[in-house]
Amino acid sequence: MKPMSMRKCRWIWVAPLLATLLGMGACEREEYDHEPPAGQGALAVSNFTGDRVRVYIDGLAAESVAEGKVRYYDLIPGVHRVALDSDDNEASWAGDADILAGRLTVMEVRTDYYGDEFDVRMYFD
Repeated sequence: MKPMSMRKCRWIWVAPLLATLLGMGACEREEYDHEPPAGQGALAVSNFTGDRVRVYIDGLAAESVAEGKVRYYDLIPGVHRVALDSDDNEASWAGDADILAGRLTVMEVRTDYYGDEFDVRMYFD
């Protein structure tokens, strides 16, 4: 057997590097694709938990969000009280969400290590 030439040895690390970089790009979350109606804003609840999440907006039950899904709620601009409740365990969260006219407020919902508390991150998209 002939030993691998130095030229080939220098470039052998490129293949694993390219595979890693391409794999990282494939794991990105899709853009949130929702345009609120004129004069309104929207809340996107993105469920990263392993459970269905029940959603309450200003004290009223809204449609729940299935595991791994995103649901959009068109709302009038202002501050809205949002409560989240797990379908299968005791995890819950409550807080205020600012809804801006023509903008999307994203609420990403995750659970802690034990799955008994929600960790919620909010930002504007």
